[in-house]
Amino acid sequence: MRAQINHARRHATLNIAELRRQGYRQIGRGAFSRAFVHPDAPDVVIKVGKRYSQRIGLVDGFPHFAQRILDHEIASKFYPKIYGLQWSADKQHFWCIMKRYTKTRARKDAYNINATISTIGGRSHYSSGKTTGRFKRALYPFVDSRFVPDIHIGNVLHDDKGTPIIVDPICIRRGYDNAVYA
Repeated sequence: MRAQINHARRHATLNIAELRRQGYRQIGRGAFSRAFVHPDAPDVVIKVGKRYSQRIGLVDGFPHFAQRILDHEIASKFYPKIYGLQWSADKQHFWCIMKRYTKTRARKDAYNINATISTIGGRSHYSSGKTTGRFKRALYPFVDSRFVPDIHIGNVLHDDKGTPIIVDPICIRRGYDNAVYA
């Protein structure tokens, strides 16, 4: 695993075309970022993203989430393993090296996590999920008026043991991004 992490660190760049030239292929895409994997490092993902999306009018919360994990401010078995995070000089783009997780067809965990964060945040929820104590401690750091929950089936993946991993739990409201990323 260490060799795969070092491989990703050597090749990580903000330039998507350069990643493709180096043999990386895209395995995922979201509103803010794309995930790439290399055949020589199949267990490690390079996530390349931007800070702000004009299309949805929010700021990406993933770099804040990843940095808090790296700084050991938050920890949970439901969080991803993050190995590195790098910002561009203007702090508008980033890349992150993290462990690769798998998508799941089961929506139950995503629905339950969404119901839990809605309940502890004081909002009503309309999904078919149930509030469970299992996820409460992992979700409390994200109950804040600056954050918008971003829990859906694409952001809840699974590890090798079947444990749900909350890959990207929040977006940040515009105007609060400078305070969060200061």
